[in-house]
Amino acid sequence: MTPTGSLFLLVLTVLVSSLQTIHAFSFQLPKFPNPFGGNSNIAKPGPSTTTTLNPGSTILVIGGTGGVGQLVTKKLRSRNYSVRVASRDVGRAIETLDDPEVQVVPLNLVGTSERSDDVELKQAFQDVNAVVISIGTTAFPTKKWAGGNTPQAIDQEAVVRLAQAAASTESIQKLVLLTSVGVERTKEMPFLILNLFGVLDAKRAGEQAVIRNSSNGNYDYAIVRPGRLVGGPYTNLDLAKLMQIDGGAENGVEVQVGDALLGDCKRDACAEAAVQCLENAECQNVDFSIISTEEAALTAEEWSAAFARMQQEQKQQQEATAVVSS
Repeated sequence: MTPTGSLFLLVLTVLVSSLQTIHAFSFQLPKFPNPFGGNSNIAKPGPSTTTTLNPGSTILVIGGTGGVGQLVTKKLRSRNYSVRVASRDVGRAIETLDDPEVQVVPLNLVGTSERSDDVELKQAFQDVNAVVISIGTTAFPTKKWAGGNTPQAIDQEAVVRLAQAAASTESIQKLVLLTSVGVERTKEMPFLILNLFGVLDAKRAGEQAVIRNSSNGNYDYAIVRPGRLVGGPYTNLDLAKLMQIDGGAENGVEVQVGDALLGDCKRDACAEAAVQCLENAECQNVDFSIISTEEAALTAEEWSAAFARMQQEQKQQQEATAVVSS
């Protein structure tokens, strides 16, 4: 075995051990605002459009062939939205999604020789009313990294480019970015290990680009930070797939503003949260973490209350940060 392979197995073993320990003791980090300005909420929020999306609106899904992306696409179609999926491999996307009503367009944001130019990017965004970005790669070096598919290329550089495109597209009202818990806790376990190759740093940079560009454009943003994704569909070689961790029967969730939760999140629950961010007028310029529970799924009214609560908590965090900085 090569030195790199040995290092990867060692890191994987330690990470599994850390996660198992956390679940055994139902450990959860305390929920209080960061007085040192680590929360992305200190950035100036984008303009509030207060416009809700209606059936028939066009939603662009970036990463629509991934596990969460497939579910987002299906949920949007079931709600009678017009869905457009951007993919590097149009043929594979059409086969995977298996829905003739979903428009698939070419878009490659990674690499150099085959990377989409600004014209192709603009075409993907044309007449779009909202965007869901659900992209990523493995946290540790695997075959998935071949061709330049590193966290820095996907979670940072690609997201930066997408945020810039959204800001320059007048029709876009909302942008939802899916990242991960731990982006603000990279010096804490188990995120210290998860971030050994910079995946959380890259996701954090992508978040900041979305927030920054919302001020330049006309869109409201929502940043969804799920816990470890479990349940199907499985598309990556991750721990949940290797250990066959199911998501459970219920679709209940706990949501908390900022980066404060720790635990598993069903892919279906994560997808539902993304759709709620698009549909719910109370969801405006907020970032939050989400994990699954064994409770019943939230109703639309409960989602509205949750978004309103998080808006208020975010405002309080911004005020606390301003006091510390003054």
